[in-house]
Amino acid sequence: MAAPRKTIISSGLGQYAGSDANALKHFGADAQSKVKAMLAESIQKANDAGFDVIAVDANPQDPEDTMKRFTEALKSHEAVGFNVGFGLRGHKEHTELFEKLVNNAVQARPGIKIMFSNGPGEVITAIRRNFPEDF
Repeated sequence: MAAPRKTIISSGLGQYAGSDANALKHFGADAQSKVKAMLAESIQKANDAGFDVIAVDANPQDPEDTMKRFTEALKSHEAVGFNVGFGLRGHKEHTELFEKLVNNAVQARPGIKIMFSNGPGEVITAIRRNFPEDF
């Protein structure tokens, strides 16, 4: 019998990378497409390894909507992990939203593993680091 799948909620800039100055600086004018492609590939690798990754793109221009969508994801999934991407946590202008997301995850799901990926293509790396027994 196969091991049950584990759910990870992952939050980064995703579709909003194209409007973030830091993402544009790092990924270039096509930041949104590059980030989405890298994220999709990393999520597929996680899915292939037995994880269900729920991506909740963080919109720094609309933190209330981001929190609403994130809270809905926490309520509707039995997540065992929460990953935060570097684009969200690595820049001081996003600190307040980053803190709110992490605190919300810890409060809603006591014992949830908090993970940090170093970019959109590294979600699988953060999962491997935090769930080595599944690899």
